[in-house]
Amino acid sequence: MRREAAVEVSRLLAEDSASLQLEVLSDWGGLDRLLSRPRIQKPGLALSGFVKHVYGDRLQVLGLTEIDYLLSVGEAEARAGLERYCKRKLAAMVLTRGLEPPAPLMEIARAHGIPVMRTPWMTSSFISRVTRRLEELLSPRANIHGVLVDVLGVGLLLIGRSGVGKSEAALDLVLRGHRLVADDVVEVTIRPPDTIWGAATQLHQHHMEIRGMGILNITHLFGVAAVRDNKKIEVVVELSDLHEDDYDRLGTENNTWPILGVDIPLVRIPLRAGRNISSLIEVVARNQILKFRGIDSAREFQEKIANHIALTTGTGPVPEPGDDGVPKPVTAATTGLISLGEVE
Repeated sequence: MRREAAVEVSRLLAEDSASLQLEVLSDWGGLDRLLSRPRIQKPGLALSGFVKHVYGDRLQVLGLTEIDYLLSVGEAEARAGLERYCKRKLAAMVLTRGLEPPAPLMEIARAHGIPVMRTPWMTSSFISRVTRRLEELLSPRANIHGVLVDVLGVGLLLIGRSGVGKSEAALDLVLRGHRLVADDVVEVTIRPPDTIWGAATQLHQHHMEIRGMGILNITHLFGVAAVRDNKKIEVVVELSDLHEDDYDRLGTENNTWPILGVDIPLVRIPLRAGRNISSLIEVVARNQILKFRGIDSAREFQEKIANHIALTTGTGPVPEPGDDGVPKPVTAATTGLISLGEVE
């Protein structure tokens, strides 16, 4: 696992941050300065000289209130406040609402090498967007060898040894109308509250490697509906050569696989000649949807077995009263089970 301790200001100008609509107003560099906190800061009183609680590693956002203040006070007072403010080694400033920066602000920012940017967004909207983006950039992340697919809206991470058939199974799922998120290398990150999301690296995005065929562009082959950029990981599916005693036949064990400290439900699918792996993976997704709705087929079956054993040994459940208040007799028929001896 690697944790992003800080990100350069330039990451907010990258293609994957285009929704921020940031425009660089300064021409003196400084975009390699570091942001180490996802929270932003509005200077407020700091522009009057009270800079005790100004943190330079946060993005500084100046809205209509701050710009009006600088324009309403005398130039000498504005310069004095800005000088103390910019001495806090600020990473960057952003003006919202497409506002024009006052001349003293640009001059003092140049002197301290602080990049100045502008966005057309209203202050509240920009703060919401940039906070989410910084949380993504600064969150713990790691690269996992596997394939991530979206099957019926459920994010399935396929893992297993190299050459086990993960990509081939994912390709078959795409042919069935499901969606590819990432092949070979899945970049995972944690988002609040403790959810794991996966995406392809920029180089591998929307591509898949199939042995014997090489690299395939899934978007070109099947259209944009066959891919998506990222997906929450809800189940890990391990494809492996397991022995008969190595996996849960009833499906009642709560196996998990940790990703960045978060336990994700794990399903192990043993590989055998002739098994349709993609169909089994699709059933895993359908079964997970039932679990989201509170329906656990394996546990329901286990409870029926337990009731049947209790019934046949004379230690069955307490009979429920009927409509007339008289307890109903408990029989195998009432539990929906029959003994093996009744099967001819």
